[in-house]
Amino acid sequence: MPESPTSSPTLRPAADWQRLLRVALLGTRQSPDELPAVPGFALPDPTPEHREKHALLTAGVLSTIRKAGYQPIVAAASLAAVAPPETQADLGPNGTQLLQQLLEGQYPELLPEFLSALADNQRRAPHQLLVLLLEHARSRPALHRAAAAVLGQRGAWLAAQNPAWQALLAASEQATEETAWETGTIGQRALYLEALRRREPAHARELLAAVLPQEPARHQAQLLATLQSQLSSDDTPLLEQYLTAKSKEVRQTVMPLLVRLPDAPLVEQLWQRAEPLVRLKTGLLSKKLLVELPATDWDKTWLLDGIEQKDGRFQGEKAAVLGQLLSLIPPRRWADHWHLTPAKILDRAADTEWAALLLTAWAEAAVLHQDATWAEALLEWFYEQPRKQLSTLPTAGLAQLLPPGRLTSVVLPLLNATPHLHPEVRWLPLLQLVPAPWPEHLTHRVVEVLRDTLSKPAELYRIQYAAGQLLEYMARVVPAAQYRLCAEPLQPLLQDVPYLHNSVVRLLNTLHFRQQLAEVLLE
Repeated sequence: MPESPTSSPTLRPAADWQRLLRVALLGTRQSPDELPAVPGFALPDPTPEHREKHALLTAGVLSTIRKAGYQPIVAAASLAAVAPPETQADLGPNGTQLLQQLLEGQYPELLPEFLSALADNQRRAPHQLLVLLLEHARSRPALHRAAAAVLGQRGAWLAAQNPAWQALLAASEQATEETAWETGTIGQRALYLEALRRREPAHARELLAAVLPQEPARHQAQLLATLQSQLSSDDTPLLEQYLTAKSKEVRQTVMPLLVRLPDAPLVEQLWQRAEPLVRLKTGLLSKKLLVELPATDWDKTWLLDGIEQKDGRFQGEKAAVLGQLLSLIPPRRWADHWHLTPAKILDRAADTEWAALLLTAWAEAAVLHQDATWAEALLEWFYEQPRKQLSTLPTAGLAQLLPPGRLTSVVLPLLNATPHLHPEVRWLPLLQLVPAPWPEHLTHRVVEVLRDTLSKPAELYRIQYAAGQLLEYMARVVPAAQYRLCAEPLQPLLQDVPYLHNSVVRLLNTLHFRQQLAEVLLE
């Protein structure tokens, strides 16, 4: 009889693993099952703990075998398409180094300006800095559009792969990805709508009209505000639907847009209410304004004209009604009606008991209707001498309406009339609203005043804060080409201005850094 071959264990990793689990769960001494045998694996010598050692060692061996034979899951989705070829040149090595310094936190106030300059010069961020740029801009919405403009093809492709970076694409001028509109945050949706509004205003309005009824009031206000771009009479029906919305925030978003529409019928309704309340009385030798408050108290019919019961800018219910009326009507309507210049109207308003109300309301109206003539008249009237009637003015909004040259011409006479720096000097807040780039004659005059003031050690402690703020602002608005204009008068003073030493050094260093940024654009 032939000898039967010796039976050897067969490797069955899945089945053996399940059997080993049953033994482990019941306990090696309680389970009746045999422990699995692994081919080629030597069992330990019999001992009192033989079965426990056998179980643990077999578990280790089977686990290694299972891992060695693991088949990775095949991706169901196809790989994303590769980025298309770049169409713009990137920065050179020096420019790359400077951009990296900006992204790492040096001179952060210069980054938006440099990104805009890159885009204007048809240059893009280098590939090695794309992740750093996307991460830096991700949590800074103000940078989204400027950063998106310099991503290039690969940067745009990269941003599309990460949901955290896709907000930048939604803010770009080329944004076409409607998923941002359908599934993005309210901020991303508003950015998408703003970009679409610039390209296709009618399509943007249709999208907005379709979703507004389902949106909460806060979102309605934010989305409706996007209509201020490319505003036209075609937007009237949609805006009028929300003029009497339950939410005050929505009403106050819609009202300024409605009164800015060309030939807005609402402005005529407001004029009919306001004109009898503010009249010009003409005498033989003079003219004066007569102001009355509305005869009746506010009721809900005022809402149809966009007038709220209360307004924090004006004290008293009837005063709030009059103030809102005046702040919504284009101010040039009064100049045309009375045949007076804005300056003469302001003088007569200052003589009334309602001077603060009239001047505040007309300043707000000038900002709302982008009236540069009234803005210049208000700034000149307010800053030429101290005014008791008006403690505050929307100065920043008015200054933005003037071309830089006109604003400079308003500031320089004030500066020449009081050519020294101290915290209460009237030209200082207005000077710090003159945008970049400052003209050379303005920089020259301001540096002269700074040099004269810093040369007086007794003044340094008193002007420390005001001068520090001015030097910081100058670092952003003085053109880099005017570095020598600042350096030559101010550098010799560095050892004598202990309170302002760092501010002066930072101004000069920033101007020098900006010079380098300008040079690398041509690299």
